[in-house]
Amino acid sequence: MVCLRAIVAVLSLSSALAYTILPTTTIAGEQINWTLTKVNKPDKFELLFEDKKSGRTVAFLTFNAISKQTKGGTLMDGLKNSGTGYTDQTQGRGNLHGFDVFEKEGDIWRDEWSGECYMLSGPDSKPAQHCAGGWSVIPGSGTGRFAGLSGGGTFVAHALPSGEFEVEATGNAEK
Repeated sequence: MVCLRAIVAVLSLSSALAYTILPTTTIAGEQINWTLTKVNKPDKFELLFEDKKSGRTVAFLTFNAISKQTKGGTLMDGLKNSGTGYTDQTQGRGNLHGFDVFEKEGDIWRDEWSGECYMLSGPDSKPAQHCAGGWSVIPGSGTGRFAGLSGGGTFVAHALPSGEFEVEATGNAEK
């Protein structure tokens, strides 16, 4: 019995030492926190449904953008982004949902996003579309430097007079 207790004590001490000596990357993945901005340039906006009486519209959209990382390193800087989604709104307020592909030098990762849109007055007192929501990495979608990426974050966006959308996204991911 004394021998068993000694073995358990040695194994416990060995585990504790291994935990403190080994680099944390062997225990948990690399934490990546970032903020990026981009301007979504519309490729396609197809009105699928419109009810003029109620002001309801349903539309399909595609867009592209290049990201600029403003916080947290350079991993997400210069990503080529293509996205597709749909929106269902009544009088400028409603839901949107879609998917993005991000690519950098042949490495990719994909995400799914959703949010709410609403109208706010801009500095010129004209109403402008604003949207806010969340996104998450699609599990297993990363390749190359993005292999094993997981996590998600939030976004805020607003329409520009040109019809483009300026987006700020924050991310908290692990790789």
